Formats: sequence, C-alpha cells, structure tokens
Amino acid sequence: MASDPAPDSPSPDVADADVVGHDPDPLVALAYVSTPTTDFSDRDIVDLLFASRRWNAHYGITGRLVVLEEDDRVAQFYQWIEGPEAALDACFARITADPRHDQIDIRFRGRVEGRRFPGWDMGIHKTGAADFEAEVNATPGEG
Repeated sequence: MASDPAPDSPSPDVADADVVGHDPDPLVALAYVSTPTTDFSDRDIVDLLFASRRWNAHYGITGRLVVLEEDDRVAQFYQWIEGPEAALDACFARITADPRHDQIDIRFRGRVEGRRFPGWDMGIHKTGAADFEAEVNATPGEG
C-alpha cells in the first residue's frame, strides 16, 4: 500500500485545484546544467528516469532531461522541469540534495504561460556536444 505524502508536501490535487478564495500555484519552469559525480551506466539512466517519472507524475511535474555523452560516459545533464511552484521547488530541492549532481548551474527559473512538455512525466534525450549546447542555448533567458 502506498503511503500518503507528508502534510507539507505539495499535492497536485490541491496545487492545481480551482478553490474559491485560493489562487492555485503559478506554473513555473526551471532549467539547469549539472555535472555527475559518478559514472552513469545505461541502467542507471533508466532507473533515474523511472524514479523521476513516478515522482513527477504524482506532483504534476513535466520536463525533459538531456544527457551529454562524451567518450562513452555521461559528462553533463541539462534538465528543463515545469509545474506548480511548490511542487517544482520540492523537485529541485531533491535534485540539489542528490549527491550524484555537482556544479548545478541554474539557467532559467520563472513563471511560464504554458508547458513545453505537456504529458511528459520526464522525457530523455542522449546527445553529443553540439546538440547539447544547442539545447542549453535554446533555454529562454530571464527577464
């Protein structure tokens, strides 16, 4: 039997609900680049993806993970995540607490009008250096 989320955990049912006298959490997005602190096998990436999809589906987070591979190893991650503000903040707190991430560089954080990846609990794309840089450079600027 699944346990209920802690009372202070964001809840997509509450965060997305249209409650009289309560404004729902705004839709926000966050993009970051990080460097892994450990080697990631293909199996590790799949495990990370499945864990992320479960958590993200529960909290209303969608997004995409881009994996830069160099010399047959994971060299960097670029991730775009989006969802209700409280849920997104909780998601990013989990990411920053994960010892497998280092040198986390936030490229964007702000409100967005709509989702870039609706219906994607988490997509993944493995790429080389040129496509990785193009993906990172396509991140909207703050302002």
